[in-house]
Amino acid sequence: MAPVFVYAQDTTATTVEEQLEKAFEELDGEESGLTGEQLTQFLEDLAANPVNINSAMLDDLLQVPGINLKVARAILDYRVQKPFEIKSELLDVQGIGEATYQRMASYITIGSTKARFRDLYMRPEYWLSGQKVDVFSRYQQDLKTKSGYVIPDSLGGYLGNLGKYYHRFRVTTNHVSLNLTQEKDPGETINGISGFDYSSAHLALTDNGKLNELVVGDYSLSFGQGLVLWTGGSFGKGREVTGAVSKNERGIKPYSSAQETNFFRGVAASYGEKIEVTGFYSSRPRTASVISGDSTRFPTSSGLHRTENELFRKNNIEQTVMGGRLRVDTGIGLFGISGYQNEFSSYIAKGTSLSNKYDFEGKTNSVFGMDYRGLIGNAFLFGELARSKNGGLGGVAGMETPILNNTDLTLSYRNYGRNFQSFLASGFGERSSAPQNEEGFYVGVRHQLFREITLSGYFDQYRFASPRFGATQGTGGFDMLGLIEFMLSSKVNFYVLLRNEVQEEEYVLKNELGQEVLRIAEEKRNSLRFNFEFRVSPSVRLRTRTEFVRNKEAGKGWEDGYLIYQDIRVEPVKGLRVDGRISLFDTDSFDTRVYQFESDLLYVLSNTVLYDRGQRAYVALKYDAANFLDIWLKYGITVFEDRQAVGSGLEEVQGNIRNSIGVQARLQF
Repeated sequence: MAPVFVYAQDTTATTVEEQLEKAFEELDGEESGLTGEQLTQFLEDLAANPVNINSAMLDDLLQVPGINLKVARAILDYRVQKPFEIKSELLDVQGIGEATYQRMASYITIGSTKARFRDLYMRPEYWLSGQKVDVFSRYQQDLKTKSGYVIPDSLGGYLGNLGKYYHRFRVTTNHVSLNLTQEKDPGETINGISGFDYSSAHLALTDNGKLNELVVGDYSLSFGQGLVLWTGGSFGKGREVTGAVSKNERGIKPYSSAQETNFFRGVAASYGEKIEVTGFYSSRPRTASVISGDSTRFPTSSGLHRTENELFRKNNIEQTVMGGRLRVDTGIGLFGISGYQNEFSSYIAKGTSLSNKYDFEGKTNSVFGMDYRGLIGNAFLFGELARSKNGGLGGVAGMETPILNNTDLTLSYRNYGRNFQSFLASGFGERSSAPQNEEGFYVGVRHQLFREITLSGYFDQYRFASPRFGATQGTGGFDMLGLIEFMLSSKVNFYVLLRNEVQEEEYVLKNELGQEVLRIAEEKRNSLRFNFEFRVSPSVRLRTRTEFVRNKEAGKGWEDGYLIYQDIRVEPVKGLRVDGRISLFDTDSFDTRVYQFESDLLYVLSNTVLYDRGQRAYVALKYDAANFLDIWLKYGITVFEDRQAVGSGLEEVQGNIRNSIGVQARLQF
């Protein structure tokens, strides 16, 4: 009999994937796609370059998931007495429990306490130390031909081929980052190596004495609690009920994502330690629908240029942004002031529906805000207050604190005025769009009942003062989640998740006279999930999930849906990981759709939406072919039982099958 070898799983990759799943599995594909790619890349890069907890500065520690200001201060105080020798020693630090430790463990490392040299800037070895070269190449394609590829170009069909191409070349050292990213979406044209529809590049100097960051090219900005500037993706409502409400700012980050709209292009720099000063300037083209003359709608976020009309509008206006930030590190907390001035080259006309009444209109806008993160006893406090040029106000305040034994509590209140116009922001809330027209109160609790059992949940009550999309009046609602986790052993864990959402919606009712009357009623959505995971051996993991969904639209009856899947992860030989899944789904309509987070190529966020009746299966492979070469491959197929066409318009596919393939290679030197 041939010998059998088993190998430990790639725990770092698994942890990153699990955190992304917790963050995005409850969001629909569009919402998760807008911010998920940047957060995915941030976590993957952080895991690949973990923070040395023996030498990291305060801001470095605050980049790590699970570490807020309170925990970061405790780590700094602890290492004054002695350096950390093993990562698990963090469990001895006040405020770090098992759950917090597991959340941060993949993003930290133990290194020396050697101070950073600041007098070697003229030496080549200073700039070349820690050098890494990454070369990515990715190809993805739907295997069924959509209508847009059949219709002639002159009639609005797609100009390019079915493939989605992605290339990235990146060189990093301990103090320098150089990057070029290129992408072509399906249906877009490509002309040689320089003819990609989207290109992004940067040169950045990082961690050079008091010069914390200097970026020339593309970059993201994430400050405060996200009410003025936040373009780097973030966690929101989900299974992490107590650790995802407050934001730890990332400041300036070199941009290398393929998300085409959520970044700045120009120059940005931050300088200082206890007092940090940041300045930035950005000027970049945007794409918008033309109304007449030099009037356009607000720039789109799709980044798609597949047809003649889409290509004609590409980069037809210019957006210029300049601003800065001052942040002070005091004994009682971090205090910041941020602001910017924005100008479009064309006049931006708002939409004509009631939901657009308070949207931005004009050429110029400015936003100014103040934020804080501080400690009072065991409580961590955070908040931000901001004002836009038109006088609109937005604010958020909250607290994270332990209560009793083994219990953590998070409270947060937000109030984003209906006329608050901060379109470069991303605040915590019910909606994933810019913070506007929303008031809400959030309570999250996590309790360690026993070592093996954890209870957690949140309740979020919210109100939209003015009409949102599809409504003619203000509406409100609430969202609640309950979670019971059983860690039965190191090999077996199980959780039950219950979620209930109630939101006011309008509907039309005919009265006794046959007249149509507008009414308002509650739309309800309930879901119940059972998730079982079993590690058969160090190289085999099984996961079984069952989820039931009920939905009731305003003025209609209840509809049902369910999802069942069996998942397996196998590492048969060293360097090879295989993920496979078979799913069965049956929903009465799109309103009872179900979501499943899937393993995918590196930096690809896959949150698949399933509705109607059918089956889905996929297999994803990662193979470390050599110490300098990694290869990923994914094939997925969805079969619908009651449809003869899938999709609509240019995206329609004849038949009941949707399948796709993706392959990616990474060279590392």
